[in-house]
Amino acid sequence: MEKDIKQLVTKSCANFIDGKCILLDRECPLLVGGEYRGKKIAASDCSCTYFEKDVLPSNKTVEAFYYGKETVLNKSCKGCGKGFNSVSNRSAYCSDICRKSARKKTFIKANQKRAK
Repeated sequence: MEKDIKQLVTKSCANFIDGKCILLDRECPLLVGGEYRGKKIAASDCSCTYFEKDVLPSNKTVEAFYYGKETVLNKSCKGCGKGFNSVSNRSAYCSDICRKSARKKTFIKANQKRAK
């Protein structure tokens, strides 16, 4: 999962340019770690407020791993029945397609009742 965090930094962080963090003017601490008073700090122990507030919320599974939360595994979709992973306990559908098709079905059913 640390690989997913590194991928998210390299692909989505606006401050990561040419392998460096433009805010710190050095390599990104989330990728290579850091140093404090001559001691090495592991990359897993480093943090970045920009990354946490603006980049991380785009991927809920990686966000859950980053903050040490468990993901709810093997929920089944009410629309198609496939299993999916979810951080939220409120999600009922695996994708927007299933959610929209279920909404369309209930809308059609309500309109048929109204027409009778």
